[in-house]
Amino acid sequence: MLWRWLKILGIVLGVVLYFSHSKAQEPPEHILIGNAISLTGPYSVGAKITQIPNFDMWIEEVNAKGGIFVKEYNKRIPLKLIRYDDKSDIGTMVRLIEKLCVEDKVNFLLPPWGTAMHFAIAPIANKYEYPIIGPTVSSEKLRELVPKYSYFFAILNQPRQQAPALVDLLAELEIKKVAVVFVEDLHGIEWTSILAPELGKKEFEIVLLKSYPLGSKDVSPLIKQAMSLNAEAFLAISYPEDTMLFTKQAIDLNFNPKVFYCGVGTAFPTYRDNFGSKTIEGVMGHGAWNPRVPYAGAKEYFEKHKKRWGTEPDRWASAFAYASVQVLQQAIEKAGTLNRKKVKEIIAYETFETIIGPVRFQDGFNIQSPGEIGQWQHGEFEIVAAKEKRTSKPIFPKPAWPSK
Repeated sequence: MLWRWLKILGIVLGVVLYFSHSKAQEPPEHILIGNAISLTGPYSVGAKITQIPNFDMWIEEVNAKGGIFVKEYNKRIPLKLIRYDDKSDIGTMVRLIEKLCVEDKVNFLLPPWGTAMHFAIAPIANKYEYPIIGPTVSSEKLRELVPKYSYFFAILNQPRQQAPALVDLLAELEIKKVAVVFVEDLHGIEWTSILAPELGKKEFEIVLLKSYPLGSKDVSPLIKQAMSLNAEAFLAISYPEDTMLFTKQAIDLNFNPKVFYCGVGTAFPTYRDNFGSKTIEGVMGHGAWNPRVPYAGAKEYFEKHKKRWGTEPDRWASAFAYASVQVLQQAIEKAGTLNRKKVKEIIAYETFETIIGPVRFQDGFNIQSPGEIGQWQHGEFEIVAAKEKRTSKPIFPKPAWPSK
C-alpha cells in the first residue's frame, strides 16, 4: 500500500514539475519596450528628430521580421512600445520611468532626450536594473558616476573627443581670436569646460566667453559683442532652438566670421532646409555622420529613414540613436534571454556592428565614433574633424551669408 501511494505521489510531482517548467518556458506575447521622452516642451525638438523616429523605425523593422529571436524560447518575439510624454521636465521623466519599471513592468527601456535627462535616468535604471544606452548625452561628469551605475552606457561621442578635435581644426586653419558662448545647461557648461582649457593650451585668444539662459529669445547682444571684438571664430555650444536663433540673428546682423560653429541642431536637415543649403554653406557644428561613412548599412539606413519619414536623418545623434537599438537587439540575441542582467553584461563587454561602426564600450562609454565635427558643404554635412576621419576637406573661410 505504501509503495502504491509513493508511486502516485511521484507521478503527481512529476506532472507538477513538468507543467511548472513548461509555464516558466512559455514565451511572452511581446517584449515590452518602455520610453519616457519629450513629446512637448523645449527638448521635444531634438527628441522628435533624433530619437523618436529612429526608435519607432527600428520597432517596425523588427516586428516586420516577426520580432527579436530569443534562444531561451527558440522563437522570435515581437516588440510592443509603451511611451509617455515627460514634457521636457526631469521630475516628470523620473516618475514615468518608475511607472514603466514598477507598474508596466516593461522588459527594456529606451532613453529620454538630452544630457540632463540622461543624468537623471542613470540612477533609476541602475536601481531597477534596466540597461540604458544613451544616444543624446554629452557629459564628462557622468563619466565619474558611471562606475556606480553599471547599467548605464553612453554611445554618443563625448566632449573629450569633440572639443580637442575642434581646437585642432581651428589651429590647422590658423585662427587666432575665438568667441565662445554656451547655453546654461549641463551640456553647454560641460562642453565649454573642456573646450576653453583646450583653447588655452593652444594659445588661442579667447576674446569672449559667456553663457546665456536656456530658452533665450534674443542672442543678438552676444553676436554684437563678438563682432566688436573681431572674433575670427564664433563657437556657440547651443541646443537646437538656440542654433537656429544664432544663425538667423548672425545673418540679420551680417556677422561673417571665418568660422561659424553651433552645437546641437546644426546637423539637422531642417537646419539646412530652413535656411537653404547655399546660405549655410561652410557652417560647422557638433557631429558628425553621413551616409558616406564606411560602415555596413549606413547608406541603407539613410534611404530607409527618408522613405519612412519623408525626411533625412540628422547627421549626428540620429545615427547614434539607431545604433543604440542595434546594440540592444544584438545584445538580446547574443544573450539568448530577456534577463536584463545577462543582456547588460553582453553590452558591457561585446562588440557590435552598427551604422556608426563597431561599437564597443569601455567603462560604460563607447570608444567608436565616425566623426567629431561636421561642416555643411553643398547640402551634405561632411566630416571635417578629426582629420583622419574626414569625408571632405574643410571649406575655409566660411563664405559670407548671401546678401538679402
